[in-house]
Amino acid sequence: MNGWRGSLTIEAALVVPLVLALFAFAMKSGIQMYTECMDTALAIGQEQEIEAVKMFYRWQEAGELFQNEDTVY
Repeated sequence: MNGWRGSLTIEAALVVPLVLALFAFAMKSGIQMYTECMDTALAIGQEQEIEAVKMFYRWQEAGELFQNEDTVY
């Protein structure tokens, strides 16, 4: 039984730092993604609003103008 105790201790000494490094990497990646999302949200919030309805009607009017040009001689 003495051989088993030493074997488990050595295995734990190798596995525990590996697990801790994995947790640290996961936390670092999560924090990095969070800050990236926050920066993107702030950038989107600072942009000017697009007036979609006005743009739609302008494109519709432009389309009607081009259709009318084909029929007018």
